[in-house]
Amino acid sequence: MSRFYYNELKKEEKKKIRDVYKKEYSKSEFQKRLVRLAIYSAIGFLFSIFLVIYVVIKKESIIANLFIAIPLFIASLIFLIGRSYAKLILLNKIALKEHKK
Repeated sequence: MSRFYYNELKKEEKKKIRDVYKKEYSKSEFQKRLVRLAIYSAIGFLFSIFLVIYVVIKKESIIANLFIAIPLFIASLIFLIGRSYAKLILLNKIALKEHKK
């Protein structure tokens, strides 16, 4: 993964960038999509954990439930990582724009 300018900033500067992000993007479509990804990820994690617990308790169709639970867990993890990466890209753009001022 390439280095981002935002990651190299100090704590105070990162806080200023996050404040700018909150002011500009708090009600934007981008923020709604990030929240939606977080919700999908949480639902996927919970459902995959439920399936694993169900398999342990009932001991029925173990392979079928695990073939559903494991990819669902991986997809939820990818959604969560993608959400963080998309936000980091936007924070980096804001940091570069603020740096040029």
